[in-house]
Amino acid sequence: MSVQVVVPSALRSEVDGASRVSVESAGSLRAVLDEVERRWPRLGRRIRDEQGELRRFVNVYVNGEDCRSLEGQETPVTDGAEVQVIPSVAGGSDIDGDAILADNFAPWVKDLGLTVEEMGADFATLRLPWSDRLAREGGAMSGQAMMAAADTATVIAISSARGGFCPMTTVQLSTTFQRPVLGKDVLVTARLTKLGRTLAFADITLTCEGAVVAHATTVYALM
Repeated sequence: MSVQVVVPSALRSEVDGASRVSVESAGSLRAVLDEVERRWPRLGRRIRDEQGELRRFVNVYVNGEDCRSLEGQETPVTDGAEVQVIPSVAGGSDIDGDAILADNFAPWVKDLGLTVEEMGADFATLRLPWSDRLAREGGAMSGQAMMAAADTATVIAISSARGGFCPMTTVQLSTTFQRPVLGKDVLVTARLTKLGRTLAFADITLTCEGAVVAHATTVYALM
């Protein structure tokens, strides 16, 4: 049985730019998403969290109806059905943080698999998913990956505060590491401490399962 999955522009980089993909699975939405995650792991991680639940800021529609108003992931999906994935507006912000990630960052930054968890008037929280590729010798997540995530979170926080993306560049990034990260995702929260016409300052906290693993501060020049 075949199901069509409609992929939003912000997530198409995970499926080689395709606007829709065909999945040979049906029965329930969960079965479809399981197959999506099997074939496109990074896309799957952007739809569901590590517990297999739909991410808070992702809406999934089955034949035009929000699955949350039906039976959630147990919603029946029949042959020929259409499943549409739509990132919702996060944290009350009208900015699509995932689209900013997709449209404005270098391929190696996108390869980190960062996703926007929440955005607000002066902050942004991103998820840095664990990957063996990001591990250094000894098995812990590399500091370079966490520093890049902190830097990226600052861009999303500034974009949220300014109402959209604008050209900007890092002036200063200072990071301290407090404990290793082994096999777990990291939440990266950047909060602006000052936003002027030409400079922005941010304080970034990186946590893993509630514990602080690193702290950073950034200064950005707004172009």
